[in-house]
Amino acid sequence: MSKPNKVTKSSAVKTSAKASSSSIKAQEAKKKIVFRPILDNPYTQSNVWPFIEPQLGIDIIDLLENILKTNKDSKEIYHGFNSTVGTLEKQAAYNRGKTNDPIPSQIKYVFVCKFDMTPPILTSMFPVLCMTSSKNDQNMVKLIQLPRGSIERLSKALGIDNSGIIGITENLTQARPLYDLINENVKNVEVPWLNGIFNKEVPFEVPNIKQIQTTLGDKKSTKKNV
Repeated sequence: MSKPNKVTKSSAVKTSAKASSSSIKAQEAKKKIVFRPILDNPYTQSNVWPFIEPQLGIDIIDLLENILKTNKDSKEIYHGFNSTVGTLEKQAAYNRGKTNDPIPSQIKYVFVCKFDMTPPILTSMFPVLCMTSSKNDQNMVKLIQLPRGSIERLSKALGIDNSGIIGITENLTQARPLYDLINENVKNVEVPWLNGIFNKEVPFEVPNIKQIQTTLGDKKSTKKNV
């Protein structure tokens, strides 16, 4: 008598599984494929940091380290986050006509130990800040990301821990070889959506609308609690 019972239970399990499978397939069949429009960024450039060749990065940090060792107290050099960022912000306000307070010596070169600093949000604003603090599109603030491990060398040269951000004006005579190396090999920062700050005739970009394929299921009835 036990054998028929086992067969009956097994058949019931199989029948239940088939019913469940059929139910899932039925639900999937009810879903309707639709295309939803989404508004995407018309500017496709994602990395706005100027690219630095590995050997170029080494040459730059070598020159910068020597300059800092012999000119650490110079008024033409800003070091640290607060000092450098604060000066760039004032510089941006003056160059964009937001204030009448001039900066005695404007920062021209910004060096950032991007790969040695965390979290990334600490350095994410520099491309935009360097562009907005530039005098015009012919006289841009140069942004240089230094090789990994540079923060230790800069900190030792200045005698200050965690010196991962340096700003230098274009008035330091001893830094002329460094200026020339950067001007010849490092491209300007490019932030397409900010081009209008230099050229008022820059047109708006056409919206970039994408179509995303998705499914639309049956609407579920919802009851509101009274």
